This record gives sequence, C-alpha cells and structure tokens, in this order.
Amino acid sequence: MTARGGFWATFLVFVVAAIVALQFAGLEVADLRHLGTPRNALLDGDTEVRVPLPPASSGRLLPEVPVTTTGNYAFMFEEGGEPVRFDPCRPIHYVYNAAGEPAGIGDLIAESVQSVSTATGLQFVFDGPTDEVASFDRRLFQPDRYGEGFAPMIIGWSNEAAIPELAGSITGLGGSSSVTGAWGDDRFLASGTVILDTKDIAGLLGTVAGRTLARAVIMHELAHVVGLAHVADPTEIMNASNTSLSEWGPGDLAGLAIVGGGPCEAS
Repeated sequence: MTARGGFWATFLVFVVAAIVALQFAGLEVADLRHLGTPRNALLDGDTEVRVPLPPASSGRLLPEVPVTTTGNYAFMFEEGGEPVRFDPCRPIHYVYNAAGEPAGIGDLIAESVQSVSTATGLQFVFDGPTDEVASFDRRLFQPDRYGEGFAPMIIGWSNEAAIPELAGSITGLGGSSSVTGAWGDDRFLASGTVILDTKDIAGLLGTVAGRTLARAVIMHELAHVVGLAHVADPTEIMNASNTSLSEWGPGDLAGLAIVGGGPCEAS
C-alpha cells in the first residue's frame, strides 16, 4: 500500500510539473492531444499569435436553421467548394462604438443582430460599449483591450471624409476574417467589422419606411460579416444597391442558413 501510494504521488507531481511546463512554454493542456502537430499561428501585424483553442463544447449553441427557401446567394470566402463560416459552437462576441451615432437610431442595431442570429442559428453576445474606432485595419488580437482570444466584432460609425469607400450611395461596409482553426487546414471566420455612414443613416430615420430601410442596411452589413457576398438579384437584401427591401429575400434566407450551418471546430 505504501509503495503504491508513493508511485501515484510521484506520478501526480510529474503531471502537475508537466502542466506548469506547458504553461511556461505558452502551450495549453489541449496541445497534448496534438503532440507532433504544431498549433497554427497567425501573423497579426508584426506579431505571430497562436490560433486560440476552440472551447470545450457539447455541440451548437443554438439549433441549426434548415434551408427552406431557394434564391440567389453568394459567399465571401470559399475553401474546397464550401463556404468559410463561423464556428456555431462558440458565440460571436461584439462591441459597439456609439460615437457618431445619429439621433433616433434606437434599437436598430440590436434588432438587426437578432435578425441575423435568427436566420443563421449563430449566437451573438454583446460585450458592451467600446472606444475603439471601427476599422478594417484593426488587429485580430487586442489582449490589452479585450482579453485573450480574437477581438470581438465591432460596429461603429464614420463618414466618407474618413473612409472614402463610404462615398456616394454606399451606406455601410462589413466583413470578417478567414483564418485557420487551431490545427489542420480547416478555415473559419473570426472577428468582424461593420462601419455605418452617419449622414446616410440619419437621412433614413425620419420616416417609418426609411427606418426599416436603415435596419436593412445594418442587416446587410452583418450578413457580410457572417459570410454572405453581394448578389445581382434585386429581390434580395444582399443586392449591392438595395433601396426598397426591408426583409430578407428567399436567397438571403437560404444563404444565411447555410453560413450558420457550418461544422464546429474540433478540439
């Protein structure tokens, strides 16, 4: 009994020491399951950062949305004939910079996020306000501001003087990043940016019809974040020049269900 107890005590000390050594090396216990396979890394600015590990999960956070409509849709990123999508087993965190927000915007941001969540089956979690300026040049990792892991999606406001891409009839911009998972070649979407034109949106908020169109603009840009690209079909919100639709078209709904139905990243 004494000899056996001594063995297990020694083994436990060895395990604890191994875990501590992994942490000092910048690794995690999950890396042990992939010995011999280095975890993927991303170049963020001038810094190489290991891809964050997927969370321990028992499955999707929200039920998968079935594809029940047909219509035109397209994807922002494709890999091997499949769209690159967010991991449905982890939430899409987002923050909001209200600087430049037009008067009367009310709950349109939250309503638009909920509409995309309902259509995709992806869970969004609001992390609160931020003073970060929304930009497509932002860093994927901002540990001093947001902690470890990918920076959350940001929604903010600007104008064509600051961002020339907002000139003319362009009322918003949206997109996310395609990155590899922690191991292997599978790719997933991460983070994201939505920039809305203050003047253009303000001009829509004076009437009920304009307000619903403003919401459609926000929905459109959020759909870019989750992976949908423009289509030429004028009956879809994802048409680049939508000026009348306020609700998802059949192709929008099909595409959103598909981008929300991706695989969970294997741990």
